[in-house]
Amino acid sequence: CEGYLFPDTYYLNVNMESDFIVEHFIENFIENLKSIPNYAEKTPEELFEIVTLASIVEKEYKVKEEAPLIASVFKNRIRHNIGLYSCATIVYIITEIQGKPHPNRILTKDTKIDNPYNTYKWAGLPPGPISNPGLTALDAVINTPKTPYFFFQVKDEKKGTHVFTETFEEHKTNH
Repeated sequence: CEGYLFPDTYYLNVNMESDFIVEHFIENFIENLKSIPNYAEKTPEELFEIVTLASIVEKEYKVKEEAPLIASVFKNRIRHNIGLYSCATIVYIITEIQGKPHPNRILTKDTKIDNPYNTYKWAGLPPGPISNPGLTALDAVINTPKTPYFFFQVKDEKKGTHVFTETFEEHKTNH
């Protein structure tokens, strides 16, 4: 169910069955998804790819206006068979798969972890979602703008803003 449990406020009681709760979360996900322009009843395969990428975008953006730009970077990389290099997928491996505490920062050795969710090691999307994306990330992936960007990195950690660049040389310059 990872990826399809829509982040929202739910009113539950202790007598509710877990299957009912999960079903309610998924129904809410589908209803919210329908509100996104250009959703147009995607196939289950397309929806799975959308949710998987949106789950990564969800963990990468902090400023709402940047979510579409982050999605564009990832889509450009996928189109060119370049790894996504998403720190969010590394954090997912460490915390959710390995069961370790959330790291303060990603180390080079972390990017070498042999796991199919490691987007530093493998090009394309990971096997499935790493989080439950909200409307901002889902809309960013469904309605991704065309950009020339292949890279992004944090510009202002407090504000959560990024700088977007076209080339690796520009990316290195911004370090």
